Amino acid sequence: MRMREGRHALRTVLAVGSGLLLLGLGLVMLVLPGPGLFTGLVGAALIAGESLIVARWLDWLDLRAARAWARWRRSG
Repeated sequence: MRMREGRHALRTVLAVGSGLLLLGLGLVMLVLPGPGLFTGLVGAALIAGESLIVARWLDWLDLRAARAWARWRRSG
């Protein structure tokens, strides 16, 4: 966990807990009606704000998605 100056442990726990909850709800909403992908991404972003590993993973995923989008746009 990345602990910034002035950050309280309670805030970190709440951010990660909320992120996990939203990530789980997003996964459920991928099969049920609702904005599952958006909810999952918001949850992942909350966790990434507290975890360097998750932040790096989301950066990697963003780069791959941008490349795939560019390839798709050129081919169509």
